[in-house]
Amino acid sequence: MSARPLVLLVDDEKAILEELGWHLEQRGWRVVLASDGSQGESLWKTHNHELRLVVTDIRMPGTHGKTLVKSISSSRQHLRPALFIMTAFDDVSREDAHRMGADALFQKPFRVKELVAAAEHFMKVADSNDAESSALHVGQSKATRH
Repeated sequence: MSARPLVLLVDDEKAILEELGWHLEQRGWRVVLASDGSQGESLWKTHNHELRLVVTDIRMPGTHGKTLVKSISSSRQHLRPALFIMTAFDDVSREDAHRMGADALFQKPFRVKELVAAAEHFMKVADSNDAESSALHVGQSKATRH
């Protein structure tokens, strides 16, 4: 695995992909971008052994984000990526996200710095072999609107 962690960003909004990607690259991450769920699923299959984080929107063309999250969470191996969900709608609660296998839920609009900080936090915890207990804390620390 490369010293620079790899993240997959999946969203049909180009501006979100570009902004998140830029901020993560500035913090030392390598980034692959997908503009819909189908492309995200394909990139997941290509890079699944090296991905450390997947950030996906829920509503987008192609494969629905929920399907992508469930697919990734069901195929996770020992060293798994963190899974963050983004949504502009109130159709996913933290509990729903957790049941799907996600580690965190970010309600759009959100502060990019908060997502980046959560990603870095997860990396530190995962590197110290304590990812399972921390994933719940990261997901619960993000307040969502209902």
